Amino acid sequence: MKKSFLALALMGAFSGAAFAQSSVTIYGIADVGFQSLDNGTPAGRFNKLQSGQENGSRLGFKGTEDLGGGLKANFVLEMGLNLDDGSSAQGRSFGRRSTVGLSGDFGTVDLGRDKTPTFKFFDSFDPFASGFINSGNGLSNLYFIGGSAATAGTNANSTGRASNAIYYYTPTMSGFSAVGQYGFGEAAGDNSAGRTLGLNLRYTADGLDVGYSFVKDNNQAAVAGPVNAKKGNTFAVAYDFGVAKPVFIYQKVQDDAALAIDQKIFSLGVSAPIDAANKVIATFTKIKDSTLLSAASTATVGDAKQFALGYQYTFSKRTDLYAALAKTSQDANSQKAGAAVKGADVKELTVGIRHQF
Repeated sequence: MKKSFLALALMGAFSGAAFAQSSVTIYGIADVGFQSLDNGTPAGRFNKLQSGQENGSRLGFKGTEDLGGGLKANFVLEMGLNLDDGSSAQGRSFGRRSTVGLSGDFGTVDLGRDKTPTFKFFDSFDPFASGFINSGNGLSNLYFIGGSAATAGTNANSTGRASNAIYYYTPTMSGFSAVGQYGFGEAAGDNSAGRTLGLNLRYTADGLDVGYSFVKDNNQAAVAGPVNAKKGNTFAVAYDFGVAKPVFIYQKVQDDAALAIDQKIFSLGVSAPIDAANKVIATFTKIKDSTLLSAASTATVGDAKQFALGYQYTFSKRTDLYAALAKTSQDANSQKAGAAVKGADVKELTVGIRHQF
């Protein structure tokens, strides 16, 4: 009898230890506010309640299990939500992220769907952190961040995210780190169609932050049709002086289309904390689009310029208020920043509240 009780006690102890090595966390962001947008639509300005302006509203589940020897299993399931009407974002159950993988001294390997490395790059270097302006997409709405790869006319991804992908994150060594991504197009008999590639290289030391990002999407318009590869090379450098953090970002975008894209973009930005609760953000971005309008003409798409100003007031670690203004002006044949028609100026005001849990 005593032996039975001892065995049960030992089993309970080991069971408790096993459960203690696993954890699952429920988390999310609730972000909604007012947006006033004039994008050149003939009917006039939009005034609306808009979800996910500072950060996309979401509900997520993440977990980890200690497998021993420094090895861990990890998973993330994250769905996008529209707080203004209660609908699902991205048109998928877990469209923001759905990955499972292993991590250890070697780094982390994830399989599934996630942001492209270039999107993560802008999350880090954009003073607006891919939010506030451009309908909540920050500077990533003006740059090429991937997620456009299609196979035989079917879009398997969505802007800034890659599906059917393998991600590898190196550990940080002496300030250096890297992220690599390979996305399968899954086209029968064609390994190139719909394929996505991404790479981030980064070095951080004290206040210095320097990075390079590469993204390439292969688009196939029809079955057995030609593949049009679109790629972007991005460079960024920032330095945190404490009182302010300036940043410079540059990108060159090209593709293999008959009228090949020839686009260069650069941004100068700064984030400046006024005190522990208040922060001001500003960026100036110029897009020089030298893409030809037609094969028979030397005329090009032309330039676009955007100036943006943002403000954040932090109540706590979880809750803050934000506001932002952005104005884009562009040449007659340019249609950037969500303009409804070519050459239209785009003016945007956003005010909202974000709560993280």
